[in-house]
Amino acid sequence: MVVVHPEYAMLILEINDLKERIATLIVERDKLNYYTCRDIELDYMLKIGALEYKLMIAGNKYRKNLRKLEIIDEKIKKKLPVNLVAIQRKINTEFKDKTRIEKDMSHNIDLAIEITSLEASDQDIIEEMSVDYFKLQKLYNPIFDLELSEEKEKLYRKIEKYYAKGNYRKIYKLAQSYDEDYLFQDEVSNLKKLKKKYIDILKDIQKEIIKIKNTFPYNQKIILEEENLYRRKKDTINREIIEINLENKKLEKKIENKLKKL
Repeated sequence: MVVVHPEYAMLILEINDLKERIATLIVERDKLNYYTCRDIELDYMLKIGALEYKLMIAGNKYRKNLRKLEIIDEKIKKKLPVNLVAIQRKINTEFKDKTRIEKDMSHNIDLAIEITSLEASDQDIIEEMSVDYFKLQKLYNPIFDLELSEEKEKLYRKIEKYYAKGNYRKIYKLAQSYDEDYLFQDEVSNLKKLKKKYIDILKDIQKEIIKIKNTFPYNQKIILEEENLYRRKKDTINREIIEINLENKKLEKKIENKLKKL
């Protein structure tokens, strides 16, 4: 009869538990990155992004008019000719980066509309695939492999790509080879080191998940889900658009009056 030292047995249990928790967190992190955040961003672009785009256009128009008035005043003060074509060219150059951002945002909104009309994330498939992905994490993730082979590392990279692209058939097929593996036999001192390593890895992944949830688009999730918050956000943006458009009209009137006096 083999007597297992209590400390050794406890370390084995703790390490296996850490391995389960790490694999669970990796799946949570990757699901957030590849699916949850993508869906939130698409929803955000359709519901709020389009309004923010209008606000951006109005804001840039206001800043351009403000700059135009400034240049005209400079020309008048220095008694120089006011060439509107040259002034507009100068403004276009100065606002080149902002114009590019406008185009990028417009493209993202169009893309969101296109993606939403063509596909929708099948939550059932994602959940099933994530269960298999969890198994494959425990089986192939280099974090848990003490004797990592080049072939196994390449396979793990493929598994990550399959999951990111939603290739549930490949994930399912590979997961069929899963068999609960047991921790190799080792000295207590080495097991303590392994336990510390897993604790550090666990903390790092937890930090990654917190960061994802505190940044866009995930940090907008509650606004999209809560009708009152969404309506308030929408009303605020609409009000800002109206206000800035009114200011734009005032600026345009000022510019018009300046030019009439020339």
